[in-house]
Amino acid sequence: MMVKKGQKTTFYLGIKGRTDSALQPRGFQNIDNTKNLVQEVDTETGEIVTYQVTAKGKKRYKTPQQSRAERYDLKSVVNRIFPNSETAKCCRAVIPQQQVQILKAVDHNKAHYAGLRRCGSVWQCPVCAAKISERRRAELVAATATAKAMGWQALLMTFTIPHGMGDDLNDILDKMSKAWRTVTTSRAGRAVHKLLQVEGTIRALEVTDGENGFHPHFHVLVFAQPTFTVQDFQEKYLPLWQDACVKAGLPRPSDERGLKVDDGSKAAHYASKWGLEEEMTKSHTKSAKTKNGMTPWDMLKDVLENDSERSRSRFYIYAMAFKGRRQLYWSNGLKQRLAVAEITDQELVAMPEEPASVVVELTHKEWRAVVWSRSEALLLDLAEENPQGIPIYLKAIRRDFKAFRDTESPPSSGA
Repeated sequence: MMVKKGQKTTFYLGIKGRTDSALQPRGFQNIDNTKNLVQEVDTETGEIVTYQVTAKGKKRYKTPQQSRAERYDLKSVVNRIFPNSETAKCCRAVIPQQQVQILKAVDHNKAHYAGLRRCGSVWQCPVCAAKISERRRAELVAATATAKAMGWQALLMTFTIPHGMGDDLNDILDKMSKAWRTVTTSRAGRAVHKLLQVEGTIRALEVTDGENGFHPHFHVLVFAQPTFTVQDFQEKYLPLWQDACVKAGLPRPSDERGLKVDDGSKAAHYASKWGLEEEMTKSHTKSAKTKNGMTPWDMLKDVLENDSERSRSRFYIYAMAFKGRRQLYWSNGLKQRLAVAEITDQELVAMPEEPASVVVELTHKEWRAVVWSRSEALLLDLAEENPQGIPIYLKAIRRDFKAFRDTESPPSSGA
């Protein structure tokens, strides 16, 4: 495998790359001063760590290559948890009658694969979720800008419910969806919408897991005429949400935490940050353990790094409960009014990237060796940074794969 150290290039080939993929400092790049990046040496490990300095302090920074490598590592965990799923085949199985290609964007030097099956699961697949969420983020940014041009205001409302460790997540999600339908379609709900001059809503479903169990919640972007204040929305929607939850069989949300309404600046910030690379793919995929609990992507990382049985079990429960659910739900007619096209998650992941050229076309035997050695992300790094090294690398992993298969094969009858 190849990692950069200063101006030198070192190759680590073979099985080592298969077992230490999560530990390789892939995609090391020079400091970009426009992003307020600094580097420090970890005195315990000797590792050079890059941080991004913000108004809130500093946080560990990942290059796009490092984030991509992490997504593939996390997906390898999902492959083991759901070995027979479409996600396990995603980015590994070749589309019939096609060859695996590595393409590189003409303008941005970003490499990606073509010719592979994609599962399109925003909840379960770290690789597909990244692409889907970035496209959805672009939709939200465009919709918010169009709404502003039309004279609408945007508010961000966060709806929560009381939760506990013994809750059935699938049942809770069904009841929350039922409660939201009551908020938007009941006679009382329609009256509130009309009173507050609501033009439309975009609902996002998110979840964390902590000491009190799973915590699913809704973030809702509300577009309305600029007539009423944040306090007006708080006063009208809170009792509406509380009554709807009780009718759906949920505990009554508290006055203090059941609903939080933020103004347009928070709404715009939410839309612009939705799905950005450093956040992986939104709240359900953030890589940050906090007092509020772990996200599903945190669970995968815990399994990857610590072989945590609890996190493995919790991710399984989460994935089964969220399977088939919509992450974003636009109110009827809003996409058309804001000139946003209707397109499914599966269609999104199948869409071609920006104009790109073919770097290399892999044979089926070469691709099998890449999958075996878990070198998918590394090969993309090579395509971006040192495409001349690809044939050398492919030859090496094919040799190691053949040696591995020979040692695993049963002896012949004449042995």
